Amino acid sequence: MEDVERAGEYWPRGWVKGEGYIDSIIDGRTFASVAEEFFAEQQRRINLGRVKAYSVHRYQRNYALHLEPAFGKLPFADIVPEDISDWIDAELDVPWTPKSIKNWHGLLSSIMKFGQIKLGLRHDNPCQLTELPSTDAREARQIRFFQHGEWALLRSCLKTDVLPLADLLLATGMRWGEVSALRVGDLSVREDDGQESVVIHIVRAWSTRAPDDRTPIRHREGESARWVLGPPKSRRSRYVVVTGDQASRLLSIVEGRGASEYVFVTARGNPWRYTEFHSDRWLPARREAERRGLTKKATPHMLRHTAVVWTLAAGVRIEVVSEMLGHASIQITYDIYGGLIDLHDPVMAQAMATAMTSVRQAIVPAPTRAEVDARPVRPGPRGARRLRTA
Repeated sequence: MEDVERAGEYWPRGWVKGEGYIDSIIDGRTFASVAEEFFAEQQRRINLGRVKAYSVHRYQRNYALHLEPAFGKLPFADIVPEDISDWIDAELDVPWTPKSIKNWHGLLSSIMKFGQIKLGLRHDNPCQLTELPSTDAREARQIRFFQHGEWALLRSCLKTDVLPLADLLLATGMRWGEVSALRVGDLSVREDDGQESVVIHIVRAWSTRAPDDRTPIRHREGESARWVLGPPKSRRSRYVVVTGDQASRLLSIVEGRGASEYVFVTARGNPWRYTEFHSDRWLPARREAERRGLTKKATPHMLRHTAVVWTLAAGVRIEVVSEMLGHASIQITYDIYGGLIDLHDPVMAQAMATAMTSVRQAIVPAPTRAEVDARPVRPGPRGARRLRTA
């Protein structure tokens, strides 16, 4: 019962009713491996004339773009309703329409059902418990964020090689694809009242390459058959600035490096990909944090929501927060966070956000608090100087 309570009144990860705990990694049954068998089955149905080839191609494209990046490396038997809810929140934040998300959720449910019934890998389908977004309007949804102590606990469990990356996600509210696509030449330095700041110019982002994309692969840019560079989600560039310890750490990372190099790279010198970060760094840290008392099913996207709540609590107006997030319009910001905080009244918004961040929801042993400071820059980096690069 304790395991069930820790899992939020759901079956714990790795637990199969009637069988006990299983290790879905041992037999290699990740979600991606199940999806591969699912599409092989669809190919067989094409040959039998039971489904159109065009439909399966569309399913494969939607899988590659919207499901595989989020679920591909997860152990199939470990996927829980919270994982699916987090994925829906991330897709709404792009923003995709509720109708599109429902369609992709239908494909997700079909793959889960195939693994459940055809392959016998689990006894439930977590998609059956999904609360899908309304197609009538963009209704307010539950936004999950970190309390200071919760983030301190999870941060202490992350490997040190990704701490600067995770800190920047929290400090700026940038999307993963934007942070991982940052180059040294996108950073410049300026003085603010005697304090050195780093101005970040966000001009590109990584995204999953569509299966039918025939554009040349720019290998020198780090692209591959799976990943492609493009503009940010809003299709326009923007600036954010970090100060204090965050700025100092960022400058130390890029010191002496070439302008075209990526800021955050793996041990092999390649830009971090979300799937590797999530499976090799985030999930192990989350499991350890849960063992030490963290109760939330933490996702990297929560750092973006946390940046909003913490920034509002610091008294930053919603217009500035919307620009920091890179939303195409302030209405998108209202649609996402309006159900959480009264954004129409700046004083009330700050008071509500401050009250929300004062709630104690995690017991944290010896917290190491992440010092963050997010301040977006409106027109551009006036007075900023370029970094010295190799």
